[in-house]
This record gives sequence, structure tokens and C-alpha cells, in this order.
Amino acid sequence: MFKILLWSLLLTFSGSQASRHLAQRNTEFAADLYQAICSSHENNIIFSPLGTVLALGMVQLGAKGKAQQQIRQTLKFQETSTGEEFSVLKSFFSAISEKKQEFTFNLANALYLQEGFTVKEQYLHGNKKFFQSAIKVVDFQDAKACAETISAWVESETDGKIKNMFSGKEFGPLTQLVLVNAIYFKGDWKQKFRKEDTQLMNFTKKDGAAVKVPMMKAILRTKYGYFSESSMNYQVLELPYKSDEFSLIIILPAEEVNIENMEKLITAHQILKWFSEMQEEEVEISLPRFKVEQKLDFKEALYSLNITEIFSGGCDLSGITDSSEVYVSQVMQQVFFEINEDGSEAATSTGVHIPAIMSLARNQFTANHPFLFIMKNNPTDSIVFMGRVTSPDTQNTKGRDLDSL
Repeated sequence: MFKILLWSLLLTFSGSQASRHLAQRNTEFAADLYQAICSSHENNIIFSPLGTVLALGMVQLGAKGKAQQQIRQTLKFQETSTGEEFSVLKSFFSAISEKKQEFTFNLANALYLQEGFTVKEQYLHGNKKFFQSAIKVVDFQDAKACAETISAWVESETDGKIKNMFSGKEFGPLTQLVLVNAIYFKGDWKQKFRKEDTQLMNFTKKDGAAVKVPMMKAILRTKYGYFSESSMNYQVLELPYKSDEFSLIIILPAEEVNIENMEKLITAHQILKWFSEMQEEEVEISLPRFKVEQKLDFKEALYSLNITEIFSGGCDLSGITDSSEVYVSQVMQQVFFEINEDGSEAATSTGVHIPAIMSLARNQFTANHPFLFIMKNNPTDSIVFMGRVTSPDTQNTKGRDLDSL
């Protein structure tokens, strides 16, 4: 289990030129990947650009020729000697401390290879040096047992938050190499919402249907922006986590704006513009509790981004194994992300109280319809998660939870 601490990221990147270049490349890839994913998914979405970069980096480390070139181009890596870009990624796993963690970022990253193939020692060494990821040999022919083995490993690496990632239906006689990526984040808001102020309110889903959801409320002074692009009006709000090292950015279109049209604005340039142009203002916030847990196979999305070679027979993965028969069967990622009054996971604490007489805050941010979100590391502007909420998960708002509102 690799718990990536916010302060270790800061120590690694802050103030360096590498940080700015990394942020630009990460944002470009994140925006490209978002566009590739959103076109084939209608409802809630969450994925980790960072996790995807690490998974593809593991392949690139052992790829040669066209397979390597495609990954490098898609990840926006410059034409430098192999290893330089991995040194940047390596730092995400460095400086692990016994200091009490305010943030937990559990990333289970592994490469599973069909038994019978031998992994090269040099690749094992390089993978340990740069990624500290697991390299495991399994028998995909026994699909059920294999699924249980991988799922148990993922569950243990994510503090039990991600369970049963595989059922066995994903594997078959031709499965040879599977990349597994599972991410769980836990953190507290810098300014928490008071549970006493949460109210049941209507959330209008993408299909126009209304559903009752617990709507968190607070009046906060935080970064905020009102934008108008391509005849679309929308708001952008930043909610910092404790210590200001990570932030959740909410992009909320006006009620009359279709979420699909809003998504067309997602480019690296636009994202970095939001980050830089928000200003500190007082905002009256209404934000639903939401939980998004999703498993994605990135094969189709990566195909659309011109990473095709690694998925076909005859690709050159000779840096991983001597066999010329091995190719990538799947790139699987599962993310667990939850937002509530305390942050990304429940805790006991007091928050900012909303008085009975509503404030005269000039800005009102009411997320009662579909919105987009980005979680970023502030010292680097690197994107950890991206996604959209078209229908908040209300499975935890029944029974006592609803009665308490």
C-alpha cells in the first residue's frame, strides 16, 4: 500500500520547473482522456488521470518501437531519454513518513501476467525503482480464482473500500496481461459543513427527473469564479481540503445549459484558466452529498487517443518478457470517492453555521443539477481525479439518515 502524502508531493515538486511542465502535461492528458470517456458514458463518471499515467508508464517502461512511441505521444512526454519522465512519477512514492497523515491516498497499482511467461529481472528492477507497483503471475484460465485473488489484493490495498473489483467475467482464454489500478482518497475539508444545516432538496437529474438528496449548506469565503464561454454561463468553486494542499473544484453550468455542451469546454487551457482566474469571495453554497464509485476499462478510450499497439498481437513488449506473444488485454481502474459534510469520509467535528436569516452573500452556488468536478494537488496543479455527477448516489439517504434531516 502506498499512501501518497500531500506534503511529499509538495517537497518533490514545489517551485520547480518540472512541476509546471508536469502540470501542463498532466492537464492535457486529463482533458483528452475525459473527452474520450464522457462520450461513451451517460451518467456519473470518475477516473484518475494520475492513476492512468502510472499504469501506462508501467507498460512504456517495457515497451519498444511503436508501442512505446504511442504512449509517449499520448502522455505528452518530451523526446527525452527513457527514465527522465519516470523520475518525476517516482517522486509520488517517495518521502513516506511516520508523521500522522491528514490525507490518505491509497493507490493499488499492479501488472498481472499469465503464468508461463517470465518477467525480465531488469523490468522488475525498473518497476520497483520508478513505480513500486506489484508484478504478479496468475492463471487467467481459472477466471473465478484469478478474480478472487486480484479483488482480495485490491481490497487490502484500499483499506477495504474497493471490494469485488473483478468477477471473473473479465478474463478468458486469450487474457495475457492486465493492468490493475484502484484508488481511494480520504481527507477533511479545510472548512467543514455543519450536519445540522444539511437539508433535503430536489436535485434535477440529466433526464429531467427530480430526486430528493441531502444538500449540504455553508457560507464560506473561498475561491470562486463566474464565467461565460460560447454563450454558456457557469460557475467554478474551489473547496480546499485541510492544509490547502488538495482542492475539489466544482464546475456548475447554469440550469439551462446542457451538461454535454459544458463538457465540450474541457481543455487543458480552459482548466488552467479556471485555476488561475478564480478569486477569493464569499459564497453561499448548496452542494449535495455524493458518492461515486466506478470501474472503467480504458481500452476503448485509449484506442481513441491512438494507444492501439499495446492491445494487439505482435506489439513489442520485449522489455517485460522475451515472449513475442504478450500484449495488454485490459487496463482496469476503479475509484472510490465520497463527499460529505466533513470531507471525503465521515468524521466527528463542528463546522461553519448558517444563521436562520440567510446571508446577503453576493454569490450563490446551488448545485441542484448536473455538474463536473476536478480534484487537484495545489502545489503542482496536477489533476488527481476528474468526473461528473448527473445523479447523486442516494442509497445512504434512507432510513435514519433521511429521518435526521
